[in-house]
Amino acid sequence: MADEQKIIVEVPSDRGYSPVPSPQLSKLEEFKKGWVNAIALPDNLPDLAYTLASSVAIPALLSSCWVSIPIPWFIRLGVLGILAIAGIVALFLRQAVPEVKDVLLLRVGLVAVGVLLGI
Repeated sequence: MADEQKIIVEVPSDRGYSPVPSPQLSKLEEFKKGWVNAIALPDNLPDLAYTLASSVAIPALLSSCWVSIPIPWFIRLGVLGILAIAGIVALFLRQAVPEVKDVLLLRVGLVAVGVLLGI
C-alpha cells in the first residue's frame, strides 16, 4: 500500500476554480433569492413578450368566464378566498423582498388590466 503513487491533478486558474468552498447562504437569503428569480422578467424578447401577454390574457379570459358563465355561489366564494390569500402573499412579498417591489407592481398591474378587459 505504501508503494502506490499519488495522482495529482492541477486545474487551471483561468476557469475560475477556487479550492475554497463558497459560503452557504442562510435560509432567509435563499428564500429571497428564490422569489427574486421567480418574479424577475425574462431576459430575451420572445419570452418577455409571452410573459407580458399571458399576464394580461389569462386574467381577461378568467374574468370573462366569471361574468358570463353561471357559477354556483360556493365556487365564487372559494375563488374570492383564494384571491384574498394571493393578495396577502403579494403584500408580504412586497415587504419581505424589496428587490421585487417594482416587478411585482408591474405584474399585479398587468393582471388588473387583464381583469378589467375581461369584464
